Amino acid sequence: MAENSADLSGSEREQRIAELKAKMQASAKKNKAQAEAPAKAAQEVKAAAGAAVVVADAPAVVVTGEPTPAAVSAAHAKSNGAATNGATMAAELAQTTTLAAPEPVFVEDSPEVKARKEMTRREFMTYAWGGALGLLALQGAAGLFFFMMPRFKAGEFGGVFFIGPESAMPATDAPPEANVAGKFWLVNTTDEGIKALYMVCTHLGCLYKWEQANFRFECPCHGSKFTREGYYIEGPAPRSLDTFLVTVENGEVAVDTGKKTLGSPSSESPARAVPV
Repeated sequence: MAENSADLSGSEREQRIAELKAKMQASAKKNKAQAEAPAKAAQEVKAAAGAAVVVADAPAVVVTGEPTPAAVSAAHAKSNGAATNGATMAAELAQTTTLAAPEPVFVEDSPEVKARKEMTRREFMTYAWGGALGLLALQGAAGLFFFMMPRFKAGEFGGVFFIGPESAMPATDAPPEANVAGKFWLVNTTDEGIKALYMVCTHLGCLYKWEQANFRFECPCHGSKFTREGYYIEGPAPRSLDTFLVTVENGEVAVDTGKKTLGSPSSESPARAVPV
């Protein structure tokens, strides 16, 4: 090398010396960096460990036990494969370690709150059972009522009897006409129109008869007497004769034997016989 330097000119020799100095300085820096690498790695590990410490008054954040594969790959890529004795990679893994979400804290209810909740459930079940039983009883009562309630057909006692057009009714001075199936006497009056008199006496339920000779109704059991229109005249009967509802539907007279009207008291009868 000395021979080569002797053959060089002055300017070439100075350039050669400058290049040697630059190489020596670069080598010295590299050696210094390698010597400081362990201390720097130790500081990075200490900083990473300090970042992973859980603060005492913030228990909601905890560090997971194992780093993810993605974190390991990212730390290795960041180190560019440099020889750092694993310190730099450990620091990178510590920084990229994921933090777990806080778990919910279960707070047990006090005995008073438990008793209040239990009472609320008990009251709800009581009301629910009461409502269900009430509804069931109502349905049963409605079904029993409709089952036991009589349903009569037309032309059957308790139902409606159609007795013909209004123009075919007897005259206002004609004798009453008996309707045995409907248990009523049909009478046409001047003041009240058509009337249907129930055939049963208002005294003790005997069947009274029409006496054409006396032009009145007479009960053979106890002697109660009524006018052609059904008003009380005399006897033990407490009221005038009962009547059924009479209507005219489409020009036809209908007698509803399921709707009976009680007669007026005997004391209010306009035909009541006044003792002499």
